[in-house]
Amino acid sequence: MTSPDVRAVVEAYVGASNRNDKPAVLALFAPDAVWHDPVGAPPHVGHEGIGAFFDQARQMADRLELRVKDVIECGNEAAALLEIEATIGDGGMILDVVETFELDDAGRIRLMKAYWDMTRARPRP
Repeated sequence: MTSPDVRAVVEAYVGASNRNDKPAVLALFAPDAVWHDPVGAPPHVGHEGIGAFFDQARQMADRLELRVKDVIECGNEAAALLEIEATIGDGGMILDVVETFELDDAGRIRLMKAYWDMTRARPRP
């Protein structure tokens, strides 16, 4: 068996998220997936929990744009350095985030973790 293309899944996640395409985002996750965002907070579990988190994040900003800065793959896992730009009115912020992805045998995300620190956010230019 070949390893799933983790980089392609990361890029598909970023693309679907940037298009606000909730069904496409959810299709990337296994039905029983777990997403810790941020790590240390209660996890978002399954399509229902992940979908609710997707909606909640979009209620906090007028627009969210993710940009991939780097992806390091190891087997069926990857660590991605992302820059997230949140537009809120005429302002907003930019935040660096490290997200880890673990895929199942079908190439769907089974575990995702987001590491970020709001004190490191910087104003959007």
